[in-house]
Amino acid sequence: MTSFIMMANASEVTPGIVIDENTQISITSIELTSESDTSLSPMVTETGKLSLSVDGLGTAGTGIIQVEKPAGATVRSAYMAAASLWGPNQIADGQIEIDGQDVNWDDFVYKYTYNHWADVTSLVKAKIDNAPAGRIDFTITEEYSYNIDGSVLVVIFDDPSQVNDNTIVLLFGAQDIDGDTFNLLLAEPINKSVPDMSFDMGLGISYSYQSGSSQYSIVEVNGQRLTSAAGGSDDGEIASNGQLITVGGLDDSNENPVSPFQTAYNDQRLDDELYNILSFVESGNSTISVYTRNPSNDDNIFFAYFNLKSTVAVVGEGIVLGPASATNPVGTYHTVTATVQDNNGDPVESKEVNFEILSGPHQGLTNSAYTDSNGEATFTYLGTDDGSDVIIASFINSQQSTVYSNQITKVWEGITSDKPNEDKTEIPEFPTIVLPIAAVLGLAFVSMRKKN
Repeated sequence: MTSFIMMANASEVTPGIVIDENTQISITSIELTSESDTSLSPMVTETGKLSLSVDGLGTAGTGIIQVEKPAGATVRSAYMAAASLWGPNQIADGQIEIDGQDVNWDDFVYKYTYNHWADVTSLVKAKIDNAPAGRIDFTITEEYSYNIDGSVLVVIFDDPSQVNDNTIVLLFGAQDIDGDTFNLLLAEPINKSVPDMSFDMGLGISYSYQSGSSQYSIVEVNGQRLTSAAGGSDDGEIASNGQLITVGGLDDSNENPVSPFQTAYNDQRLDDELYNILSFVESGNSTISVYTRNPSNDDNIFFAYFNLKSTVAVVGEGIVLGPASATNPVGTYHTVTATVQDNNGDPVESKEVNFEILSGPHQGLTNSAYTDSNGEATFTYLGTDDGSDVIIASFINSQQSTVYSNQITKVWEGITSDKPNEDKTEIPEFPTIVLPIAAVLGLAFVSMRKKN
């Protein structure tokens, strides 16, 4: 293992690097992870009555990162993504603290820099759940802060105010600066007439400096340009190494940039890295493809998320189950469809899918089927009892790990023997209706005989 010292003046450094002329950076060469292992891939996929809070911070040592709590919501899970300064500067366990508590990393990748990931639910849940609705402050402390460009705090809430099932997908890794793609698979074709449907996407980017430089990343959705101005240090306290971070989240707008081809040479707030991508998809679409590229060769796209309202979806190699919810009468059949895709978003054929009813009146019922050329496998069963079933599907992925789908709900409705029939009509006693009719018929017969 070799090491060397790099010395540079600010004018000699790649655009985006802010460095004093006397600063020395020690770089140790290490074996890089392969590109296929570092591209953004899903770390968390949650479906249900959910909402999301995302915020970022680049600080010189200590600063505040915030969480927005909806009324009545509780924390389902929380995560931190962090990026080091460009180069091999790994962030050690405990080098970042939340309210004085050490953040210990669950995963990391190295490509152009070190990117880190941690489940921090246990560090923030109690404080958030016990707090009133609104903004909640957390103190972030960084040791050797110059080598840390910043961090992102993500909180997923169980939110009773949500009416429909939403999907939240969190992705982590390192996009290739020369171009990289990730693909979103929907459980059902998009129906843009569904009320309250929204498709928001956010990016987390480090080592990005746009004040007077040409540093930016472009993003395309389904082949259409979304932005040419992603990046900057929006969430850094100042535009300097160790604080060059931005993420689409709190206090950001999904209405910019106004022009998808405008680059942010002198305005890093031209693009907030939060995007409304609903206009880039059409009713009937079942997939969304996202492409990123960094022409300046020095942006680190290390985090992304989808916040999809009234939609169920999955990113990368995975499985999605639909319909998300349905109601049928007892005594009828119901069919659910699982769709399996690979990392490229292509359907996977001849893959065994296992279905299971986790809870409800038909709990324990299982079945398996193989996917067809569209990557689809179905499960049909008869509803025999009232109640609400929760159904899940799974398959073995290319890494020989079991991957589970989203959970869906099936409500069975029927009239049981102890349920009153409110529409029941009182029927008169038999003699009171038959005898008058018989008498009338008899009189009519006698009248007809007299006329003859």
